[in-house]
Amino acid sequence: MATLLFDDGREATAAEIEAIARAHRIVVEHRPVPAALAETLARPLLDDTAAATVLDALPPRPEFPSRDLIVLHPERPDNEQLATKFENWHRHAGDEIRHILDGAGIFGVIVDGQRADLHVGPGDFIVVPAGLEHNFRLTAARRIKAVRYLSDAEGWSAEFTGRAA
Repeated sequence: MATLLFDDGREATAAEIEAIARAHRIVVEHRPVPAALAETLARPLLDDTAAATVLDALPPRPEFPSRDLIVLHPERPDNEQLATKFENWHRHAGDEIRHILDGAGIFGVIVDGQRADLHVGPGDFIVVPAGLEHNFRLTAARRIKAVRYLSDAEGWSAEFTGRAA
């Protein structure tokens, strides 16, 4: 289950996470990863056929015209380039929805003027609402697999805010 850590190192209680999420329209849920995907998700990188298998096992969301599977892993040649792009503070015109299937990451959000880090792992389902400034960082393992539900049929796009990482 996702955990929320504040800049001062304090971990939010479940009640605090719920209150903060509600106040900022952030959705944090746990949706188990289908066991049938374990073998596929254990691979470091996925080809198009494997990615399609993963997407076919998860329900589409009709309000989002597009979805894809983002795979970041140290064996991916452009892993650090992509990871750096997501680390920059940004916002989106539409909601950002992620279902974490494997690995782990950290969504940084600004909550009441203070940075808070939402640590996510397998089964975590998060919605960062349109317009909320945030970033995403990989953990030390430098790997994650997540379904991205996209409001723009063209794919992922962001407005970078220039806030220091």
